[in-house]
Amino acid sequence: MKQIRLANRYAKALFELALEQQLLEKIAKDMQMISVLIEENRELALLLKSPVVNAAKKKSVFSALFDQKVEVLTLKFLNLLAKNGREHTIPQVANSFVIIYDDYLGITNAWLTSADDVNKEVRTTLLKLLKELSGKEIRLFENKNADLLGGFVVKLGDYQYDASTKTLLKKLKDNIKSNLVVAGK
Repeated sequence: MKQIRLANRYAKALFELALEQQLLEKIAKDMQMISVLIEENRELALLLKSPVVNAAKKKSVFSALFDQKVEVLTLKFLNLLAKNGREHTIPQVANSFVIIYDDYLGITNAWLTSADDVNKEVRTTLLKLLKELSGKEIRLFENKNADLLGGFVVKLGDYQYDASTKTLLKKLKDNIKSNLVVAGK
């Protein structure tokens, strides 16, 4: 929890600085790229967490990876984190920055999991309902999970709506069990 708060503070500071210097969109792209790079590269993630590798070495890795590929502000920020011994928070800082940036733009993420492909009409209706619920534009991520049997599950922030066949069958089973217990008394 402490690390998340720390990452949020760094992300907010970078956001405000990027906004002030009119580099918000570029820094957001940098943070998205860094987040994906760390997520996809286990060695880099381990390097960031390693207490054995000193800050100078980590700064040289940042320069080798990001020089001429990211904004100067982004590279200075990464070096500052390394200097302060906070490089292990970079993945969380990058993710927090992207969330803050999306919120600034009025965008939120939603996840739709379904047993099969969702048709365009259902997707359009769902996006409209989620937009009304959140008051923001929706970036929808979709995936399939055959274990649901049918229906779908939607997640939007802390809200989850489960209309999957698997859950409906479980509720029906539980209801029948509880009614049998009551009837058996």
